[in-house]
Amino acid sequence: MKKNKNIDLNDDQREIVRFVVILAIILVIVLAIYFISKGITSKNEYHYDEVTEGEIDYNKTNIGTLLNKAEKEYYVALYKNDNPNALYYSSLMGVYVNTPDALKVYYCDLNNKLNEEYYAEDGKTNPDAKTIAELKLGDFTLIKVKNGKIVNYYEDIEKVKEDLKLNSVLRSEK
Repeated sequence: MKKNKNIDLNDDQREIVRFVVILAIILVIVLAIYFISKGITSKNEYHYDEVTEGEIDYNKTNIGTLLNKAEKEYYVALYKNDNPNALYYSSLMGVYVNTPDALKVYYCDLNNKLNEEYYAEDGKTNPDAKTIAELKLGDFTLIKVKNGKIVNYYEDIEKVKEDLKLNSVLRSEK
């Protein structure tokens, strides 16, 4: 025979039992939130303790440092890297760099925040510019610098190929 154990609790005891149950539920919820958040943060894709080696590209420049390079004479090719012809411009300058007696060529991306103010959105460039402040650049500009001064300013690709003597090199590659 089973004994029926009915325990009569007074109001104070019921209040204590309720308190313990509520405390246990809150503890379970807090622990669940803690372990869920710990699991999410441990899967974080950003690993701040990993160090990646920085890389400096000495062939790139900003307009602000355009006229003060170590070489006495060099070219700077200025264009937007997202321009549909950017690969052509880069290839053209790459061909030039591989020719005998080629001058150093620096590249300047006009999409860079430091350079974008010099891009002429309206197409009104300034091929007579002699200082950085006077520069207004188009889709492609090649500037020749000698002794810290702008000596030539090219906007026409055909003129660039002619002056850099690339037409004969490009014909021989075909």
